[in-house]
Amino acid sequence: MKKLALPLLFATLALLLSSCIVVVSPPVSNFRFDSNWQRTSDSAYVFCSNRTTFMRYKFRAPDLSLIESIQERYVGFASGNTQTRNRPIAELTRDGNDLVFVGEVLFGSGGVPQSLPPGVSQQSIVVTPITPPPSITGRTTVTVTVRTTSGSQYSGTYTYDVYANCP
Repeated sequence: MKKLALPLLFATLALLLSSCIVVVSPPVSNFRFDSNWQRTSDSAYVFCSNRTTFMRYKFRAPDLSLIESIQERYVGFASGNTQTRNRPIAELTRDGNDLVFVGEVLFGSGGVPQSLPPGVSQQSIVVTPITPPPSITGRTTVTVTVRTTSGSQYSGTYTYDVYANCP
């Protein structure tokens, strides 16, 4: 009886364990934000509303096929206005282990980064150091939320000061 029960126990245990397999996508991590303007006093990246400004964000992701959607949320500090944009996954490029997006920042009515302008590559941002102008004209918080095919969400946030009189 014991000889028969032991193999049956192992077979039952193997069947139970095989039904416990869960597929988990690796996490999205290490969100980083910058722009082509950087304040010299503290190296913070800023937006300049009077000059062409590009925003770049990147994050570590194991595989583009595991990303279901990307949503960007822009909140204006002074106005309190919030705008949300769903970023097409096709606008991301791979840079080593990172996925990267670069877009021109548009100010005014409906002004949020829209898309990559023609002729600008994902790696073409040249950061220009600036001495802080006497006053900040605004502040924008950018939050990027990535949803994976497993339903997990990962977010990164950066707050950009906005200057109207960049050189």
